Amino acid sequence: MLSKDYILGFVEGEGCFSIGIGRYIDRKPRKNPGKRNNIKKPHIFQVKPMFVITNVESSKPLFDEICSLLGVGRIYLAKRNSKNPAEQNAIQYRVQALNECLIIRDFFKELSFKTQKGEDFKLWSECLKIIESGRHLEKEGILEICRLRDKMNFRNTKSKWNIREIESLLNEKPLHQTAHFDQNQQQLLHNNSFNVSEWLAPKPGNNKQSRFVVQTTD
Repeated sequence: MLSKDYILGFVEGEGCFSIGIGRYIDRKPRKNPGKRNNIKKPHIFQVKPMFVITNVESSKPLFDEICSLLGVGRIYLAKRNSKNPAEQNAIQYRVQALNECLIIRDFFKELSFKTQKGEDFKLWSECLKIIESGRHLEKEGILEICRLRDKMNFRNTKSKWNIREIESLLNEKPLHQTAHFDQNQQQLLHNNSFNVSEWLAPKPGNNKQSRFVVQTTD
């Protein structure tokens, strides 16, 4: 069986704790919208925590063992695009659901990171705490997540929603949510000033289809 220290070392080199923020459009028709009046709706952005380990396909037995030991997540395979026969396919172990990310957090919180990955994990854990409390459904909560996210993984801010864009849109349309999205007319009700066409248009760094597909067990 793999030790916790072995998994920690592997994650320090090949793992990633991340927070994704993407556009949220609720297109589901409501037979009885009145029943949702007392439900706290999300903002026009949704928050997606994720834990990922990526390596070459030959690491699959190791990934299977990690997945079995942690008890959460799934393994995905990406076929190589290169014509070089020596280049292996990529494989990815991915955890996305909040309840599963909390299990990952509990696994690593008592371990001692040796690299910058430890700081990423702390920031990621703080984001999970905000999501767990439900504060990501409030303006200040999601902005706090943005500030924490921007300190993680040395990521290029040009490839994601930046905090200024998010705050601007939340100020324009603070909490009245997209549950009132008219599917036929492709517009939001009760908010004529909101540019839905621009909102639905593709944005760099978002809506990209992953090249990873789930790896089924033989």
